[in-house]
Amino acid sequence: MFKILPLFVLAALVICCQSLPVEPEKEPVAILKSEVNKKADGGYDTKYESADGTSRSEEAVVVDKGTDKEALEVKGSYKYVNDLGEEVEVFYTAGVNGFVPYGSSINPEITAVAEAAKDLPKPIYLEKSEQ
Repeated sequence: MFKILPLFVLAALVICCQSLPVEPEKEPVAILKSEVNKKADGGYDTKYESADGTSRSEEAVVVDKGTDKEALEVKGSYKYVNDLGEEVEVFYTAGVNGFVPYGSSINPEITAVAEAAKDLPKPIYLEKSEQ
């Protein structure tokens, strides 16, 4: 009986695998534009665009250069077509105080909370680690 059990398990596994749905292969999407420009000070800008309507644009600048608080501040956006055929575009900022998304597809409450959180004092453990 114990010799038959592995064969039974193997047969069951094969039957289950054959019944799984198989996604049809998707055609590769052509990239229409892709560029990254690095700046000498550490900033950058980048743009990306593909044939399916997806795109991204982002610019980062160095703030507080030469200090302990030197960081990148980023502004950008991305766009894509969702499963319903609707164009979705999201704008954002990101930096030492966090990521703030905004746009018609972003719940305004999320944007408001993220925007307000930027101005909150940093937790004590973060302030100590910066010293």
